[in-house]
Amino acid sequence: MTGIRPYRVGVIGTSWASRVPLPTFASYEGIELTAICSARLERAEEAAGRFGARIAVDDYRALVESEDVDLVYIGAPVRLHHEMALAASAAGKHILCEKPLALDVTEAREMLEAASEAAVAHVTSFFVRPFESHQYVKQLVASGAIGEPRQLSVAHFPGWERGAWSWLDSAGQGGGYLGAVGSHYIDLARDWLGEFASVSAQLRTWIGEADDPGGVSRPVDADDAFLLAGAMEQGAIVSIQFSRNVPPGRGRRVELYGSDGAVVVDGDEVRGEARVYLARRGDRAPREVTLPPSRLPSAVQESAVPIFGAMIHALLLSIESGRSEGPSFVDGLRCQEVLDAARLSAAEGRVVPLDPVAGGAGNVTGREGVPR
Repeated sequence: MTGIRPYRVGVIGTSWASRVPLPTFASYEGIELTAICSARLERAEEAAGRFGARIAVDDYRALVESEDVDLVYIGAPVRLHHEMALAASAAGKHILCEKPLALDVTEAREMLEAASEAAVAHVTSFFVRPFESHQYVKQLVASGAIGEPRQLSVAHFPGWERGAWSWLDSAGQGGGYLGAVGSHYIDLARDWLGEFASVSAQLRTWIGEADDPGGVSRPVDADDAFLLAGAMEQGAIVSIQFSRNVPPGRGRRVELYGSDGAVVVDGDEVRGEARVYLARRGDRAPREVTLPPSRLPSAVQESAVPIFGAMIHALLLSIESGRSEGPSFVDGLRCQEVLDAARLSAAEGRVVPLDPVAGGAGNVTGREGVPR
């Protein structure tokens, strides 16, 4: 950070935020956790006491309009992202927003346009992208070490236990694991291979009801399993599959095959279990590789959850450079286009093409990057 005082952050949300974003903001050098908002004031007050924030509110407008807040983290249900981001942009606050960015492409585009017009920095929290193993793969692709990338496979079967009903179980609130988990891997595919040209998908809801925290049975209409297949503009093909409600399996495995080699990331880096294997044409078997030391700054590595710290770092870099330095709302919009196409494919049983993408991320201080 180059400023004369810490950046003051206001956090909207206390559920997921209490597990990862709040402890990371509270421990990040150069950040002052100032304000917390929850729909229930007592939750905001409890989180403020726990993480050292001075302000607790139950109205997000009070947080985004506060003179004690420089940047806003949006960790509320997806259905609220759009109105909250527009309010933050109107108040001139920089924004770190959870993924998926919005309910649909229309909302995502309006969020990007508002942030661009207000000249505020914007980041979408695709924190799977900066995993050290994933950055290693990106470097392999960029260097040509595995030749022309041809096929990417992602299989994620974590065996999570069925918890209490939440907004993630409601399609109308933006729930479902295509958005919650699939968005990460859509972004990863884009980061490595460029843009999607077409998508097809199957969505399933294997468990159709769950008890809410009060013990009342609620219907579940959001997907808890999905299979997405895509073709990239540069020719590679992609498959991404996930299921929440399965017995524990292998967890997570990412495989990328090229014309001259292959790389496999086996296991979950969040749990410190990821191993990376590399094979080149002519090898008898893949060999395990040792990843190079992290190039992320000490503030990220010393924060409570470094993968989320990388998102904070991206936002601060964007603020100070005046350019998008990480997964921005442009990336959030690009991902939203794939999500919308996947849902349309699942509903209509067909392959859905995506329009070619023109332009890049652009400046955070102008309208460059507001697409199509």
